[in-house]
Amino acid sequence: MANIADIIKYEGDNSTFIWKHPCEDFNTTTQLIVHESQEAIFFLNGQALDLFGPGRHMLETQNIPLLRRIINIPTGGESPFHCEVYFINKTEQMAIRWGTDSKVQYVEPTYKFPISIGASGEMALSVNDSRKLLVKLVGTERVLDRQQLTTYLKLMKAWKLSLRILRSA
Repeated sequence: MANIADIIKYEGDNSTFIWKHPCEDFNTTTQLIVHESQEAIFFLNGQALDLFGPGRHMLETQNIPLLRRIINIPTGGESPFHCEVYFINKTEQMAIRWGTDSKVQYVEPTYKFPISIGASGEMALSVNDSRKLLVKLVGTERVLDRQQLTTYLKLMKAWKLSLRILRSA
C-alpha cells in the first residue's frame, strides 16, 4: 500500500554530483528536503519543471493518495502522472585526477633524441547550472559520480581529438 505522505531527501555521499531518488510517482502530499549544499529538480511527465533550493518543500502532483488505485485502473495500475526528483550536489569536488592515457613520443629537433610527453594533474569541479548538467549530460541515468564524470571527460577529450584529426584531413 502506498504511503499517504512521503519524505524525499538526499541519501548519497559527497562524491556524487547527481542522484535520482528511487521514489517515483509519489503523492501530492510529499515533502522534499533539500540540504544547504544541494539543489533538487522536480520532473513531472518527463519535463524538468521546478528547481528547488535548500529547505523543506511540498511537491504538488496529481497522484491523490486515497484515490490512487481507482485513478490507475485504466493504465493497468501504473500512474498516468509520472514524477521524479533528482538531487544535484553543489559542493566543490576537489582532487579529481586527470591525465593522458599514454605518452606521445617526440623527437627533439636540435639534438635528435626522443622525448616522451604526457600531462597529468588534479582539478576541482563544481556544478554551475544544475538543469543544464542534468538535461544535457546525465539524461535519465540514476547517478553521476566522480568516476563516471572523469571517464566522460576522457572520452570527450578523445572524441574532440579525433574530430580535429578528421577535419584537418
